[in-house]
Amino acid sequence: MIYIIALIVMFAFTILAFRRNAVAMLSISFTVIYLIEIALYYISPQYFVDFIYTLGAKYPPDIGIYSAIYIHSLSPMHIFFNILFFFLAGMPFEQRIGSKRITSIFLISGMVANLLYSLFLHFYGINSILIGASGAIFGIMGAFIVMYPNEEITMFLGPILMPRVKVKIAIMTMLVVEFLATMLWVNDNVAHGAHVMGAIAGAFMGYYYLKKGIGVEKKRELNLALFEELATDEKLREIKERITGEEDEKIRKMWIEEFFRKKFGEVKIEGKIAEADGKKYRIYR
Repeated sequence: MIYIIALIVMFAFTILAFRRNAVAMLSISFTVIYLIEIALYYISPQYFVDFIYTLGAKYPPDIGIYSAIYIHSLSPMHIFFNILFFFLAGMPFEQRIGSKRITSIFLISGMVANLLYSLFLHFYGINSILIGASGAIFGIMGAFIVMYPNEEITMFLGPILMPRVKVKIAIMTMLVVEFLATMLWVNDNVAHGAHVMGAIAGAFMGYYYLKKGIGVEKKRELNLALFEELATDEKLREIKERITGEEDEKIRKMWIEEFFRKKFGEVKIEGKIAEADGKKYRIYR
């Protein structure tokens, strides 16, 4: 009976995640399942072991390929850090691509990671049960770095919290660590190989969405004639060159604001229009 309840929780919150607030809904499901695990352990440690064995990912593949994503060890640090990194990477990514797509990436990456790594371990004669959402979360990271490499997010890099770091730096650092741990066969009860496989699966999905035109940010065409007209001194001409040469939209907007402040003192930019000195200027075509 408890297995049916756990699966209903997993399916129910996954369906809700497809609709809205995916990161929050999936994190709630992790927490509910974790509380079930604790209850089982205190009733009987054997119940807990049976629960992990039944719903964890193993060889030969079964429902555990899916359900293992939602299960964590009894150590609170396991679920805490998974949810923490899920929020740090997942929330800004969900804002970009929506709940439906991020949930799809999460599920497919997690299942691919569990399937391939359990097969990998079996090939080497290792009997193991895989649990945890980290393979799926690394899938989110893999897709994020493919689709928005220059987006800035908050991320822990080792013991340091960096409030503004590019996705390609933050995630690539973590992926290199996981790849090295996999190649060196680091034995710390962490499925580093599943992390790498999940990230690769997520990267493929990110590439798939890019090919469909999702996540492609079209660079707006500047009204160069306006900046040529307003750049009446050397400093303004220097800023104009920075504006025209900048690829990052956020940084370019900052230079545009700086340009108008140098020229007029105050500026308000909304969409394609800049308001300064009581006039409106069309900064994009």
